[in-house]
Amino acid sequence: MTSSIIDMGAKVWLCLVILRFMVCFYPGQMKGYIHPDQFFQTVEPLAGDIFGFDHLRTWDWNATSPGPIRNILFPYASVGASFFALKQLSTSGYIDISGYTLQAFPRLAMTAASLIADIAVYKTTKSLDLNPWNCLTILASSYATLAFHTRTFTNVFECALFALVLMLVVMSHKDDLLQNKRHFEGNTTNTKSDNNRHVGKKRKTKPKSSIEKQAVPHAAISSSPNEALVGFCLGFIVILGSFCRPTFPAFFIIPTSFWITGSVTSGDIKAVWEIFKRVAYIVPGAFMTFVVCVVMDSIYYGTLDAAILNNPTLLVQNLNLDLLHNITITPLNFIKYNIQNSNLSPHGIHPRITHFLVNVPMLFLPLFVCFLKDAVSFYKTWHDRSLENEISLITSHKLFVLMFLTPIMLLSLIPHQEPRYILPVIVPLVLLYSDSLMKPLSSIPKMYWILFNLIGCIIFGHFHQGGLVPCMEYLHKVATRPIENNPTSFHFVFFHTYMPPQHLLHLQDQILPPFANFSMEKYQHILPKQENVVTIHDLMGSDQLTMFDRVDKILSDIKTVTPKPYQKEIYVISPASLDTIFCRLNVKYNFKLINQFTHHLSMEDPPEWFPSYECVAQPDRSYSRMNFGDKFQAMLSLFVYKVEHVTYLDNAAKS
Repeated sequence: MTSSIIDMGAKVWLCLVILRFMVCFYPGQMKGYIHPDQFFQTVEPLAGDIFGFDHLRTWDWNATSPGPIRNILFPYASVGASFFALKQLSTSGYIDISGYTLQAFPRLAMTAASLIADIAVYKTTKSLDLNPWNCLTILASSYATLAFHTRTFTNVFECALFALVLMLVVMSHKDDLLQNKRHFEGNTTNTKSDNNRHVGKKRKTKPKSSIEKQAVPHAAISSSPNEALVGFCLGFIVILGSFCRPTFPAFFIIPTSFWITGSVTSGDIKAVWEIFKRVAYIVPGAFMTFVVCVVMDSIYYGTLDAAILNNPTLLVQNLNLDLLHNITITPLNFIKYNIQNSNLSPHGIHPRITHFLVNVPMLFLPLFVCFLKDAVSFYKTWHDRSLENEISLITSHKLFVLMFLTPIMLLSLIPHQEPRYILPVIVPLVLLYSDSLMKPLSSIPKMYWILFNLIGCIIFGHFHQGGLVPCMEYLHKVATRPIENNPTSFHFVFFHTYMPPQHLLHLQDQILPPFANFSMEKYQHILPKQENVVTIHDLMGSDQLTMFDRVDKILSDIKTVTPKPYQKEIYVISPASLDTIFCRLNVKYNFKLINQFTHHLSMEDPPEWFPSYECVAQPDRSYSRMNFGDKFQAMLSLFVYKVEHVTYLDNAAKS
């Protein structure tokens, strides 16, 4: 019976992994745009580096003070590798570069990287005699995995590296953890029996967490890995993760500290030597990785000349303080930037309890409920003298609880708090409570876990800003349409949307900055001969007066000089929830709805459910004239309007 459940669990996990990859092969079905960082921290700048596409390189890649904060190793190892493969396939004629391939290839690379966490969790559970398939099923079925880990977030690597650190620590200390676990379970059983005899009736006991159960037969314990090798790997991972995500120390501090001090039971000189020795094991891997990352970043950002490194003579001649001033340490720049609240204000300032009260429940509500039940149960037994011995033990249960709580508390010190920052804590949570979320004697999760994650996938994976990426492919077709008479200067105005990823237009030397104010001679020199050009105006969450003013300036050629051979077209992209702004008739111009992309949900501008207003500018799109299905589709859409000049005033003046 147990063997068949394990086999079925492996099949369920495999199906979920296939689903994870299918999400990447069919980005139109999981088109949610979760956060601009999924493009602008990785994909957007690399599309410019590798393909030469017009793109937007945000401040964190080119800041002069305190300096760039993005490490280039991870983006190039994942997104860059996928783009190089796509470029080679395109050059060989096997595949075309399109909006689809520019999305699918990087997401496939990130999804493959996310499997590192699955492998590490499997190894960890096997070392602790847990049922690996329960943990892997909960991990793989979480919408945090299906929606976030299939996007190009650097948090995917942070989660994978955190799982690797945990795996190394558990495998190194598994003898101690297993012994303490059995002692913990034995003391708990004896204490409950004594308490039941005192009370005279059987008490209800809480469901055991995954760590407190022995779900599979105990296998023979192999010898622990070599300490020097584990220390080298830990040093390599903690520095690599810190360059990828400078918040990574919040995650590795507990498992690494446990590895350094876990076997120490006294405070004598021998214990001090043991700690010193393990710290020394970490240093070589950490130092080597630090040097490699700093050199790569310094060369990429132009602060260090690669010719010096290739010439030993020049390197010796420049080994002075000036050379040290020419290196770029991106995690240090990240810290300098984020310690000032004034720098974080444009990104959003949140209450310090946002992670605990909002982000953790939003991502892992059923797991968080299990943790709260566990915390209440622990509090009730805190003063029970019979539990003193077991409380003093270092058990895997306590270790994983600390690895969940500590990162949340440390990251809560930063006033800018987003859900994706805490994605890695899913690893200790599934190790703690996966069994509680599985149906008894089954490899299928309980229904409330399935429903919770299904809703999360629909909202964040499909609906959230879901019309923007398909819209970019449509705008590419608009900008590259055949030229009949004269080329066109297109102006795409994005209003109350996330930042548009310009690389999805896959244009080269055709996107001009807004309000360039070039002289005519300079403008003619920059503009490609007989090619359409594009200007992107990202108005973000500006008010409607700002939007109208921008359209006025574009139409009146104020600071947007258009050479005579070029004609001008203006398109405004906005959520359907703001359609009333565009429905009125204006004196100079009107907004004609020419396309819409479903499904699109803007949390900042939620739709008005089943509005009944009349659209004066375009009566056919009045909600009162739509049936139920059309209303629902129109409410959750991204609208594309074309600005049209009003001509009847000119005709009236002539008559």
